[in-house]
Amino acid sequence: MFGLRRSVKTISPAVSCALRVGVVRNAVGSGGMMLLRMQSTTSNEVPANKDSKSEQYNGHMTEKQVDEWLQAIDSLEAEFSSQSILSDVSLTPDGKGRMNLLEEAMKSKKTFEPTKEQIEEWEALKKVPIPRKADDVLEHVTNMIMRHGKKEKARKIMSRALYLLFCATRKDPVEVLKQALDDLAPLMVVKTFKTGVAKAAVIPVPLNQKQRYRIAWTWIVEASKKKSSSDFAVRLGEELIAVHKGISSGFDKRDSLHKTAIAHRAYIKLR
Repeated sequence: MFGLRRSVKTISPAVSCALRVGVVRNAVGSGGMMLLRMQSTTSNEVPANKDSKSEQYNGHMTEKQVDEWLQAIDSLEAEFSSQSILSDVSLTPDGKGRMNLLEEAMKSKKTFEPTKEQIEEWEALKKVPIPRKADDVLEHVTNMIMRHGKKEKARKIMSRALYLLFCATRKDPVEVLKQALDDLAPLMVVKTFKTGVAKAAVIPVPLNQKQRYRIAWTWIVEASKKKSSSDFAVRLGEELIAVHKGISSGFDKRDSLHKTAIAHRAYIKLR
């Protein structure tokens, strides 16, 4: 008995557990009394009057179940010692040679079946375009007021300014901002080019939409600095309201720039 316990320490845990159960089974078969401790802090007393091997031991397992369990342990021990652990072979039910674990998992996975209301909603929204994450014009003007890479601070300033614009107009502030930029933005600028003689040529140059909005936003920021409020977001919101009403000082700059371009229209070269 004690020699068997010493040998159990040198083999694998699975086999040692099986051997412990085998020793207990032999002790019960001889009609003895012993205390069983299997990975637990409690002990169960085995009655001495159990003379039939078909009776349950400890109220859980019969002798036949113990034999089957020991045979399964022996087969697993032989499989693990002869080759590496193969889950697709070891977990295969009886009668099958090999099992694809991925396919079995996909078969057991529940499939989604939409309801009639969900299908109707999908058909209604199928042609609706997915909106963009952020508006290009709003991101452009936000980047222009950003300083030292603090974009979150610039977004907060822009959000407060647009809220003031919404309070004054009761319209979508982003659309009002786009309309204000489009009204204030110049169509062209004048640039000076060297002609190789004493007099330089001042030629009007057309602008694309992004260039126009950039100049208009620069004028709005410059005009907002003249406001009395100490909060930049408040000054910016007041200037946007002034542009929306058409009373901003930026319109004078736009008209002056257009007059200069018209005066030098003779230097425009058409290709």
